Amino acid sequence: METQQQTRPTVTVVVAQCVQRSFISPLGGPDPRLKPCHLHCGYVNSIRLLGGGPQQAPNHLEHFLRRAHGLDGAGTGSDRVHVVYVDDEHIDDGNELTAAHFAQFGRHCVPGEDGYRGTGETAEWRALRNGRTHVVKTPGLNDNMYGTGFIPVLTAICQEAEEVYGVAPGAVRILNIGGWSIIKVLFCGVWELLHHGIPDWRDPTNREATIRFHDVAVCDALTYSVQREQHNVALEVVEMIGGQVLRSVDDALAYCGV
Repeated sequence: METQQQTRPTVTVVVAQCVQRSFISPLGGPDPRLKPCHLHCGYVNSIRLLGGGPQQAPNHLEHFLRRAHGLDGAGTGSDRVHVVYVDDEHIDDGNELTAAHFAQFGRHCVPGEDGYRGTGETAEWRALRNGRTHVVKTPGLNDNMYGTGFIPVLTAICQEAEEVYGVAPGAVRILNIGGWSIIKVLFCGVWELLHHGIPDWRDPTNREATIRFHDVAVCDALTYSVQREQHNVALEVVEMIGGQVLRSVDDALAYCGV
């Protein structure tokens, strides 16, 4: 008698950190004075992520996100992939803290200016109304825990995963892309979710109850720090603290099941 084993589907959250033009956008050359701000990924990284350059490299970042959004026509697996764009936002209202931040890093991610917009086609993809595309705006480094909207979005995704697909919240996969790998990706996208998690809505009387994610990854080919040495250190630490490092875009697509 033949039996057919049923496996539960995977649900993946792609956390796209700071995929904005102030940080990731094409440059006319390697001269650092061409960078719109000090936080920009730089000429080499922009080619690595967005393609172009002397060798006309492919645009890996947009290729991956197009597949994750289900815009490539393949239609397989993307219905269980959520993309959360975590966008940096600094309203220039004369605040002293904002002025000091701009003095240190350069003016960036001001609403209404080009640097605030999503990188390339992702500017338009943020407006997708498919129930799987989310935008969170944050002015600081810790977008996971302090009132930025990230936790409510992630909680809603986990609730859907459990109620619709039978996937336990802690088994939801988290894939981090964008930058900087040595700062936001490492600490917000990996450490916080592996070791702190999100409040457990199923136990509202226990304020200490949390859901920790045990399948958290970073894609080397889709993340950056300005200095390659810092990026490599970040990837090493990710593995040391229990996360995964996916080396290629194909690895990231397989991780997402698309």
